[in-house]
Parts: sequence; C-alpha cells; structure tokens
Amino acid sequence: MIKKIVITGAPSTGKTSLIHKLQQEGFICIPEISREIISQQIAIEGEALPWKNLAAFSKQVAVLRKAQFINATKNSTHFFDRGLIDVVAYMNIDKLEIPEFISDFLNKNKYHSTVFITPIWEEIFENDRERKENIEQAILIEKQLKKCYQSFGYDIIEIPKLSIEERVNFIISHIK
Repeated sequence: MIKKIVITGAPSTGKTSLIHKLQQEGFICIPEISREIISQQIAIEGEALPWKNLAAFSKQVAVLRKAQFINATKNSTHFFDRGLIDVVAYMNIDKLEIPEFISDFLNKNKYHSTVFITPIWEEIFENDRERKENIEQAILIEKQLKKCYQSFGYDIIEIPKLSIEERVNFIISHIK
C-alpha cells in the first residue's frame, strides 16, 4: 500500500532533521523544496521570495510539491517534508487567493489521512538566510497549518519534543 505521509510544522521545529533520520532508517523521503527556491532566488536577486512576492513564491513551491506527490508512485511509504496544503496555509495567512490548480489537485489527490506536526519548540528555534520568521510568526503559521490540514479532512498528530531517535520511533509506531 502506498502511504504518502506529511510531516509539517512551523519553521525551525525539526521537520528536516526528522526527514533525514527517517531516510537513514531506510524510508523514502521527499525533501523540503522551499529553501532551495529561496536560495536560488537570493542568488539571482529574484522576486519570488516569501517576504517579497509570496504569490509568485507559492506558485513555484506548489508546482514542485505537486510534482513530488505525482512522482511518489512506488509501492511503499513516502515521508514528505511538508505537503501542498502548507502552501495553502501560508497563502491564507497573507489572505492571498488560492490558485485553482492547487485546490483542484488537493481535492482529487490525498496524502495519508494522518499528518504529523512538529510543534513550536523555542529551544531549537533559529533564523537564517532562508528562514526569516520570528517566533510569533511561527506560532501563527502553526495554527494556520493545523486549521488547513483539518479543513481538508486530515487527522493531526503532534510529535512530542523528544530526541530525534525517539521522535522517529514515535512516527513509525503510528504508521504501522
């Protein structure tokens, strides 16, 4: 059975670390692509950045996340570092209109019914060149992510604040 499992959460809550550990454990993991787009846009002094033009940035992210979903066709479990619904959540925060191609795709294609969320964790929260949100913005993002995933009918499981190994074991125990 194909399982397309999303790990979502606000910026700087440990999603990518979990994805890397799951990959080390032998799972197929689909990487986050937002940071790559941001890095490329910074390098070319582009405008498709979340803090400059969220609509253009979101469209690029959505196209690539849609492709990630479609290309995850092997008969196995896939873990996604964020899903296409994350794009909707970020756009909702800025009250941007959701492009029809995103809504149509999400209504016809489903991830696994359980979505894992990494909660706000101030002790590990940090900013960098691609991650500019402060803790207050991160809290708002987390709330919107939960609201969006629930509005699409997903069950959300919060991953406890434990060691990386314990967090991965927690996730694995909930997908069998």
